[in-house]
Amino acid sequence: MREDDFDHYRTLVSVWFSDPTCLTWSELTGLDEVARAFGADLAAAEHMSVEDAQVEQYNADIPGVLPILVAGTIGSWTLIVEPNGCEGARPEVLRALSARGRAVSVLLDSEQGDRLGYAAAGELKAVRTTASPSARSGRLPGDADAIIDSADAEDLFARRAAALLVTEHITGERLTEQWLLSDGLTRLLVEDPLPDDIVPERYRDHHVLDDPEIRAIIDEPSPGKVARIRYLMVMAVVKGSHLLHPTVDEALETLRDDDAMRRKELRRQVASLRDYLVKGTGQEQALRLRAVNVLLDALGDDLIGSACAVADHAYMGHLTDDQKAVIVLMDRCLRRITRSSP
Repeated sequence: MREDDFDHYRTLVSVWFSDPTCLTWSELTGLDEVARAFGADLAAAEHMSVEDAQVEQYNADIPGVLPILVAGTIGSWTLIVEPNGCEGARPEVLRALSARGRAVSVLLDSEQGDRLGYAAAGELKAVRTTASPSARSGRLPGDADAIIDSADAEDLFARRAAALLVTEHITGERLTEQWLLSDGLTRLLVEDPLPDDIVPERYRDHHVLDDPEIRAIIDEPSPGKVARIRYLMVMAVVKGSHLLHPTVDEALETLRDDDAMRRKELRRQVASLRDYLVKGTGQEQALRLRAVNVLLDALGDDLIGSACAVADHAYMGHLTDDQKAVIVLMDRCLRRITRSSP
């Protein structure tokens, strides 16, 4: 690693990337393909520099404002910059961007370590943080890992400079201030992001996938399976909180059988149990109270709405790894179903 190369990126980082930013390089050269990978509408594109996009996005604290990205060519690659965004760091997007070549992303967003991802031929090959050599899966190409590991771990700008220098080693292209200031870049709105993988990377080999019922739901998520998805999520929460009560058992049985006739009465009983638990103190009592509130969510009349409420409120800090896996997987199945439903 030449010192002047490192100094170039240290200066660039200190001036341009003190705020959260995701930078993603792709060998896809067609802007339409890049837009599709991000879920952006090319018809709404306009010319904008990275500087202007940063001003726009970092000041956009209004709920509902769509994330934006700025894209342009850099040598034989396409570079996408997301001020205050992170779409390019997602495995789903990296795989799409590397469909006919390679893609690399750098997410500058953490005092504990920024994240790099590398994909080739549509497969995620490596993910690591800058903070720790052990916090990674796979290896980056060439001497990329060694460059990151040689940076001062206590120096935020040094770590980020090393991360950007790595992208130059992978792509063969240098990021410059001139490129960032160019007003010939294309600004896009991320309107319809690629859906999350149902099975995220960390659960690809998890033994919970061996459960025939969970496997069947994952293989074919459909509206007819929402009631079962809701039940499995609630069961994980209740078991994880050690919530033992006859009313809870009856409510779970009602959800298992999807008995609409019994739900209204069970809501009253579970609400009474909640009112009793509210009077208690201590961590265990608080965990049971959270679980009861999730159970009340599940007993709602609207199937999709109640299932989504369960997924949104399932507190997982105290659950076992298996229980967390069930909730994450079922939540992603539910999101896939709601996304595809009219």
